[in-house]
Amino acid sequence: MKIAVVSDTHWQSGLPLPRVLELLAAQKPDLLLHAGDWTDLSLLDELQKIAPVEAVAGNCDRAETTARLGQQRIVQAAGLSIGLTHGHLFPHLPTPQAALRTFAESPVQAVVFGHSHVPLCERREGVLLFNPGSAVRPLGEIKKPSYGLLTIEEGQIQGEIIYFNK
Repeated sequence: MKIAVVSDTHWQSGLPLPRVLELLAAQKPDLLLHAGDWTDLSLLDELQKIAPVEAVAGNCDRAETTARLGQQRIVQAAGLSIGLTHGHLFPHLPTPQAALRTFAESPVQAVVFGHSHVPLCERREGVLLFNPGSAVRPLGEIKKPSYGLLTIEEGQIQGEIIYFNK
């Protein structure tokens, strides 16, 4: 199973659609995860043209977006449980630890999050921590726009950060 992952798109209606939509469509994912900070939820319609979407709201989203999507959920994919959150619910912790803590009471094999705009793909406490970075406002050492791919094969989940030029 192939899962495309985006976060922190911060898109506004009326602006050109982000280039990442073309790149995501070319991947032909089975599922698409968005880890919050949509800014404008009308982007959801565009993502749903690519694949079924599971999503949460982030700290920059409007109250109606948060009410519709919630701030955390567990997504079932190919027999595995993936925690999906923006990563801002425990502000006193660094973002990766905050995301992991969100699902401390839930048996998940991966936690997908955003918030920091800094890509991350590593295992902690036996859980894959995965932040695709931002396809629109990248931060961190590399400062290139990015998105992510998760692959589930034979009950194992692997992540890959994909960088691209705007």
